[in-house]
Amino acid sequence: MTRVFTSSRIQALLADVQARKGSFLPKEARDPFLYDRARQSAQRAGHSVIQARAALLAAVVEHAPLVIYPGWRLAGEHLVMSKGITFGLLDPAQPRDRLGMSEAEIEELERQVRQWTEGRFAWPVSAGETEVASSGGYGSGHPVYWALGWIENHSIRDYAKVFRLGFAGIRTEIEAHLAAMDIADPDFPQRENFWRAALTVCDAAILLGQRYADYAESLAERTNDATDALRLRDMAARCRRVPAHRARTFPEALQALWLAHVLTCGEDGINANSLGRLDQILYPYYRADLDAGLITPDEAREWLAEFGCKLYLDYDVQAITLGGVDAGGRDAVNDLSYLFLDATEVLGVVRDLSVRVTPDTPPAFLHRTAELIAQGGGIPFLFNDDCFVSALVDHGIALEDARDYAPIGCVELTIPGKANPHAVSGWFNAAKCLELALHDGIDPLTGERLGPATGILTEFATFDELWHAYGRQVEALARQMVYRINRGELLQREGGPQPCWSTLTDDCLARGRDITDGGALYNYHSICLLGTANTADALMALKRLVYEEKRLTAHAVLEALRSNFQHGEAIRQQLLRQSPKYGNDQEEVDLLARRVADHFITLMDEMQSPLGGRYVVHLFSFLCNLAFGEKLGATPDGRLAREPIAYSLSAQQGRDESGVTAMLASLARMPHHRAAGGSAAIIDLDPKLVEGPAGVARLAQLIRGAFAIGVGQLQWNITTVERLRQAQQDPERYGNLPVRVAGYSQMFKLLSPDLQEHVIARTKHTR
Repeated sequence: MTRVFTSSRIQALLADVQARKGSFLPKEARDPFLYDRARQSAQRAGHSVIQARAALLAAVVEHAPLVIYPGWRLAGEHLVMSKGITFGLLDPAQPRDRLGMSEAEIEELERQVRQWTEGRFAWPVSAGETEVASSGGYGSGHPVYWALGWIENHSIRDYAKVFRLGFAGIRTEIEAHLAAMDIADPDFPQRENFWRAALTVCDAAILLGQRYADYAESLAERTNDATDALRLRDMAARCRRVPAHRARTFPEALQALWLAHVLTCGEDGINANSLGRLDQILYPYYRADLDAGLITPDEAREWLAEFGCKLYLDYDVQAITLGGVDAGGRDAVNDLSYLFLDATEVLGVVRDLSVRVTPDTPPAFLHRTAELIAQGGGIPFLFNDDCFVSALVDHGIALEDARDYAPIGCVELTIPGKANPHAVSGWFNAAKCLELALHDGIDPLTGERLGPATGILTEFATFDELWHAYGRQVEALARQMVYRINRGELLQREGGPQPCWSTLTDDCLARGRDITDGGALYNYHSICLLGTANTADALMALKRLVYEEKRLTAHAVLEALRSNFQHGEAIRQQLLRQSPKYGNDQEEVDLLARRVADHFITLMDEMQSPLGGRYVVHLFSFLCNLAFGEKLGATPDGRLAREPIAYSLSAQQGRDESGVTAMLASLARMPHHRAAGGSAAIIDLDPKLVEGPAGVARLAQLIRGAFAIGVGQLQWNITTVERLRQAQQDPERYGNLPVRVAGYSQMFKLLSPDLQEHVIARTKHTR
């Protein structure tokens, strides 16, 4: 097994950033007046909303305190106490009498902050709107769907353009657009409005580099340590060059990438602002430096490890993607792909890393990937190019661009620097729709009517009638969700432009339009479908036991469900034990799961947003399977009321009892090739299965075989129930165990008790 050793410098940097919980300023350097001063600086007369947001970002860059920590070669820390400007709240723990503001001024500032945060999701409800239509909304507690439409972060910017042109070059491009257009053109005022904001973004990026260059030089002049002075002067020279101008070397490209990322996160937060295919866009700089004798592979690995330290967070969804194919469809794995895996192993902490796999992925690279997975923690996670490239093409993405896809955050797919994917714009619980179909559209937990009147279970003479009622519930509630999302899109276009994201997204500059106003080449909304496995298991149980074998009556099942099986435990055991369950290579129930997913994808394919965007589907639940399970009563798969539903496309916890290959066979029957938003499944393996060289080879074969039969995405946990219970009982000694949770990995001790139990309950395959 490959073993890569790290330097004492990287160990020191990692300890430093872990102590600070990320690349943030120390508490004593954080300025409680910063956000207010930046806001005042940005509030000049005549600013439009988009120009004000750009000016606020520039003002934050201008006023932010600077710190360069010992030993670092990459300069830059996150702005505004790790929050984006939308969430740039004053520290609530800061005593008000130390703010230097009157009570009225504080109240006004808080009102403006709320306008950027809570108020941005609000929309006046007219008298003509239906009750249900006004009850949805992100985080509203609606048991069937959450609808957002307004999306921040969850992006991959065109960092390659920053390397290629620098922000000064991008600024020149914007000026050319301004100069080329006739000021009498009716579109000019709107485009000029956007271009002026984009110019401000470029100026902010240039200023960020220059401020760090000046600061590093000042520190170099004050130190008596010659080695440290050299480090600081090298840092200053890089920051003087980038991100203002094009990068010439691998270290300059990494510095430009980091400062552009800091700027990006200053606009709309760190969460799920991802990096994309770094082994592809950084490779030309690495190769040139290697050929010129300016760098060695070991030195490049050290740079990548330091960059990984910069990205460190306890909860990290800043995704980096490796491998896959190039624009021509050829395997794209290169030497830098391996170095990223090495650097990830060097750090030994949770680091959001994805690997795209094709039939031509080199066996050595897949084996190296399997080595890392076998060490535990669920990193890297894996995507099947054969599924997702075709899914994206079928949803309007040009083939060359589809081949450049990358996941955001967890598993959400985008086209780097070319798309507004509105990732996780909506969430939809299929299992709740089945529950409504059994109860005439009434929520049995609350007595509230949520869906159309379609009858109750005892009125359906055939399984087809039951399916028809289920389909009507899905269609009615999905339309309500889309309505809410479309309103959110319009609301963001009015009040939440993203000038920094837009400046680094094609074709916003050429079109003169913000990304929230249709500037991106690709504009779509991605909707998460939850409850697929539970819905299929429940439908299968009713089909088999009520309609085919008639072992149970519809009346008995309905009464048992209404009592949460308190008066029907025997019925519950029949539903659990006498009907096939998804995840065990049982074709009939697997095809029902596929039918559930296909039905929803087809429905979303018919929908359109106000900007003409498509609706695509994530077969993905994130952590919301717990929240939606809380709003769901007892279900005919034998699940008790308010228990979690299955994670994404995994089986319901504990039901995949036939081994890992059976679970993979069930997964392969799902429509990954239609899920243009991405799909997800977590497979838990006993460590004994992947022990030693033979175990790693076995895991690599499992991955290759799963993707050959059509599985779209895989995440692996290598652990045992006993190890997790040990970590739960003694978190100080054993809780640093990293586990795959729900599209992300985290130290087990940092999970809530409910999440810990959720991870423990998943089947740990031993064969």
